[in-house]
Amino acid sequence: MLYLLLHTICTGDFEPTNPYSCGTSFNCAYKNRCLAEAAGFDIEADCCQAPQPSACTADFSPVQCGSKQCPYANQCVASLAGYNADQCTAPPPTCPTGEKDCSGEPSNPYTCGPNQCSYSTICDLESAGFDLRNDCCQDSRSNSACSSNIAPVSCGPPGGKQCGYSNQCLADSSGYNSNQCCNAVPDGVACASIAAPVECGSIPCVYNSICEAEAAGATDCCAQVPSDTICTGENVPIKCGSCEYANQCLADAAGATGCCNAVPDGVACASIAEPVTCGANQCAYNNQCEADAAGATECCRNPVDEGCAQNYDPLLCGRDSCEYVNECVAKKSGFDPSSCVPKPSPSTMATDGIASAPSGSDIVAIEVWCLTFTIAAVLAAIM
Repeated sequence: MLYLLLHTICTGDFEPTNPYSCGTSFNCAYKNRCLAEAAGFDIEADCCQAPQPSACTADFSPVQCGSKQCPYANQCVASLAGYNADQCTAPPPTCPTGEKDCSGEPSNPYTCGPNQCSYSTICDLESAGFDLRNDCCQDSRSNSACSSNIAPVSCGPPGGKQCGYSNQCLADSSGYNSNQCCNAVPDGVACASIAAPVECGSIPCVYNSICEAEAAGATDCCAQVPSDTICTGENVPIKCGSCEYANQCLADAAGATGCCNAVPDGVACASIAEPVTCGANQCAYNNQCEADAAGATECCRNPVDEGCAQNYDPLLCGRDSCEYVNECVAKKSGFDPSSCVPKPSPSTMATDGIASAPSGSDIVAIEVWCLTFTIAAVLAAIM
């Protein structure tokens, strides 16, 4: 019961994706650190970070890294987990074989383990000590009618076993579908090696940077919240473009900009469309009720100018002195023009308690006075 409760907490909408593989053979996959710890694993002793290989090219050059000998498909994936080349070595190039006679078993080829060992039957791979579910990937069926185009994909759950295929058709032939696969970064793509992970799409697919995500053709990308971020657990949703975070602290940690308070769940506002724009970030809401519920300030009804002349005679209306180009636009935008005030002109503002600039004749008079004063001061000094 406790684990179910923790699982619910750990899979909330705003728990960042930070995959781990845990256990004796690192074959227990968890989407984030919270789930791994809820299952009873010690992250430092029992687990390896398991970033999505979709953030790297699909080449297979297996390495084992660190004192725990964490397995990765190539050095790029290992670097996403925080290891540099000096901390990694290639695993022994051996493929185990079993003693069981599998000659009568039906052909069903799989590729297993970090060395990509090939087995023609499930019996053979299990006899060799591999776990079908956690260690192996189904080979594409030999009779699949797929083109030879290279558009690599990586398939499997976030943080779980990933299987690479040259294109989606071959992945489909192996039993996956497009909702289970991420586009891999094509070979030869030159992006800076900075680690600024983004989550893209609904799976989600994780890439090392927005550059790699765009190279892979990923869309709907949002910056990940770093796993070591310390923020309060308050739920005050923030929308930054199409991305949403639980609160401003998490949005700031992800480096998101142009953020607006989201309308909280459960807010009951009429569904009327009277859009308003609020604050310095020009946050858009369907109506003032939703803007108020989101805590937005400095809100103005969007101007409606249909059927109005374009003469410029600006009025300031409402509690936030919203500006409208003329009386007709103010009225169509929902204001009673009699409750609005004319926008002060620059000339009015200059004379409203503020001295106007001196005229040319005033400047001449000032210069003559200053010269006279200077001569008198000099004569007094001589006398």
